[in-house]
Amino acid sequence: ERLDEAPRHHAESDVLVLMEREWMRDTRRVYEDIRRRVEKRRGAEHGARDLLMSILAGFPDRLARRRQGSEYVLAGGGSAELASSSAVQNHEFILALDVDVRRDRKLPLIRLASAIEPEWLIDLFPDRVEDRSGVEWNRTAERAEAVSALVYDGLTIEESREAMPDAEAAADLLAAKALEQDLGRFLDRDELDALRARVVFAGLAPITDDDVRDAMREACTGLRSFAELEKADILEAIKARVPGVGRLRELAPERITLAAGRQVRVHYEAGKPPWIASRLQDFFGMTETPRIGSQPVVIHLLAPNQRPVQMTTDLAGFWQRLYPQIRKELSRRYPKHKWPERPA
Repeated sequence: ERLDEAPRHHAESDVLVLMEREWMRDTRRVYEDIRRRVEKRRGAEHGARDLLMSILAGFPDRLARRRQGSEYVLAGGGSAELASSSAVQNHEFILALDVDVRRDRKLPLIRLASAIEPEWLIDLFPDRVEDRSGVEWNRTAERAEAVSALVYDGLTIEESREAMPDAEAAADLLAAKALEQDLGRFLDRDELDALRARVVFAGLAPITDDDVRDAMREACTGLRSFAELEKADILEAIKARVPGVGRLRELAPERITLAAGRQVRVHYEAGKPPWIASRLQDFFGMTETPRIGSQPVVIHLLAPNQRPVQMTTDLAGFWQRLYPQIRKELSRRYPKHKWPERPA
């Protein structure tokens, strides 16, 4: 006969089911007498509660809480599965009174269980219940949250969460979790590499990994979630940490203005001279190669389809030696564009 087919008033404890079925007649008579006395004095509802609390008093270290389905988390660590034959199937908190460990099972099996209410732990063992509060990471929502919890022998029996934790603690936790992620989630790695190369070209102190981490922590100030951090300008925070950053625009400008007025971006790459790219027509009227300080930039001359036709650091020499032949080819392919004989 299955334990879960027990009488309705014993569906909260396998122990009470077994007491009714299997004890010797005299012992059972004593048990029944105790139960009747308790129920007469306290009422049926309170009598059942007192009997279950007495089981808790005898096994205070066997607490378990449902994780999902029939799986329970045990106080002190580990998990176990509640047997399908148990009469205690619909309770979040139980006492795992008999746990069977076998190698052929993924989880230990709770063969006997007794239901409890978490407030009984506070009534019977207030010294074993700890009140904890702090900031914890919500992995699903990817944010820091304020958490208050009552913990019994390492097992949370009650918990509340709030979306607005202490600002400083939230920022510290957010930074720690962000640094565990791929940095590319919060900033463009190519842009970071370009900034590093630009700083080195300018002769300023190189940007270190510590600078990046510290800038990440600073960017987390006042924030509590990845969603907010993804909108932050972390690259600007990194740049602000560079000693002498005020001279960066002068020593390594982001853009250069061409003769026709067009501004083009300067690309910086580690170990390479800076370079710019624009349509060939944008350089008409120019005889000198643009420079940054004493360094000539590499010019990527583009056809109307934005594909490079030539790279050079000698614009005047290009007009003289290479442009006449390129002009013939491009004027046939793009007749609607201007191709003057004397572009300089």
